[in-house]
Amino acid sequence: MSTIDEVAFLAKVSVATVSRVINNNTNVSPETKERVLNAIARLKYQPNAMGALLRKEHTGMILILLHSVDNPFFSPIVQGIEYFAQSNGMNVLICTTYGDKNRENHYLDLLKSHFVDGLLLITNTLTCEELNELNRNYPVVQVVEYLPDCDASYFSIDFYQAAFSLVERLIEKGHHDIAFIHAGLADIVSTKKKYQAYCDALKKHNLEPIIEDISEHAFGYESGRTMTRELLKEHPSITAFFATSDLMACGILDELRDQGFKVPQDKSIISFDNTIFSTLVQPNLTSVDVNGFQLGYQSLEYLKKRINDKKFTDKLEVFLPYVIHERESS
Repeated sequence: MSTIDEVAFLAKVSVATVSRVINNNTNVSPETKERVLNAIARLKYQPNAMGALLRKEHTGMILILLHSVDNPFFSPIVQGIEYFAQSNGMNVLICTTYGDKNRENHYLDLLKSHFVDGLLLITNTLTCEELNELNRNYPVVQVVEYLPDCDASYFSIDFYQAAFSLVERLIEKGHHDIAFIHAGLADIVSTKKKYQAYCDALKKHNLEPIIEDISEHAFGYESGRTMTRELLKEHPSITAFFATSDLMACGILDELRDQGFKVPQDKSIISFDNTIFSTLVQPNLTSVDVNGFQLGYQSLEYLKKRINDKKFTDKLEVFLPYVIHERESS
């Protein structure tokens, strides 16, 4: 069993500082508090003084679980969360899971130990049953990615309608051979919705889908390049690519250039996320803005209501408006 001294050593603070964090003393900087809470989670420390913490109604700390910090897609979401938190005297603890179930469970111990008041789940490896159990006992809100059949509230956008509109625009411009490039359908609602919309839009116009075997690939720039290369070998007639993220779209763009194609004269590209990359590359990418800042802001606003009112348990299903930025790539 871990000791308070081990927590202090790992967090590089004094034992007294650890004690102040446990007792929710305000005389601790947010950075130090996050370091101590991370150490407590890593060591699975269960202080004897837990009762003192539990007697306090709230800790003022919110746990954010997301896949990684290196994907620019998450930046505006986190900015919206932090803006609301700072405006309402709250602190946030950002933890990355990288899709690892063990890491996720490790951080969820903070919620179960009442070191945080609630959870914003931006990434998820939980089953519906596991999520329902969490939601019954703690304030939880799903952000962007969600399990629609579970009890936990969620804030997202209508990925299906946005994707359908994107593909329709390509078809209206005369594209019939449209490839869909993505990675991994399992447990990713946004990708499932985009994929279904892509298939339905093509079916509406009696067109056949063209997809890459996505099971062996990961999201990102390199996967965009790899899958473009493989698709063009099998389907040289492709005139447009639908990428599920800007990072993948950048990979598609560079691969097309290396093969001597011009965008959009020879091949067009549409994408999702509207990250900074969409306007840094040339030509600029046509991309869907998912309203990340408001997703973060409103999800924490709702979570705060759940924290302050335990009777406020009704499931909320919110789709925020999205914007399609049509640029030179299509």
